[in-house]
Amino acid sequence: MTFFDSIKRGLRLIKLDGDAAVEIASDSGSTVNGWLVIFVAGLLGSLAISIKQVPFSFLDYLANLGYSIVFSALAILIIHGLAKLFGGQSTLIGYFRAQSHAHLLNWISIVTAVELTYVGSLVGWAISLWSIVISVVVLKNVHKLSTWKSIIVALAIPLILMVLVLIGALAYFGVLSPDKFLPSNVA
Repeated sequence: MTFFDSIKRGLRLIKLDGDAAVEIASDSGSTVNGWLVIFVAGLLGSLAISIKQVPFSFLDYLANLGYSIVFSALAILIIHGLAKLFGGQSTLIGYFRAQSHAHLLNWISIVTAVELTYVGSLVGWAISLWSIVISVVVLKNVHKLSTWKSIIVALAIPLILMVLVLIGALAYFGVLSPDKFLPSNVA
């Protein structure tokens, strides 16, 4: 399968076509294409972040790119593990193929570099929310989980991150003053 055929299937997946997820998961040629999709998503997302930085730092751009690729792979690995705990039936490579193609949606993240009021933020939120919906479709069709189990697994990482941010914020604002980095009377 060519990269462009893979993109077409990925676009079907973004439109919530569960059959596209199964096709991608079962196609061995989709593995390399999945890595390419993640790489391009990382390139565009890192560019959107780096464009806003003055002066532009190529080293920061590369760091953002590396972070994006590693985090994407880790998220896929963690979600696959959670799906297996809930009775998922797919292999890691099959799930990776399908979920990596969902990163086509992240190609739109270059729009977040636009300096129009709220446009970048709204696009970023829309990408995040739709990515969760796509993950539910992939989990349901590739791992053959029920809808509720798919929703729980897809929401696990965002909910855990939100709880950690909340705990961090409570710790910071509860223990420290927001205008001081560290308390002055530390023994």
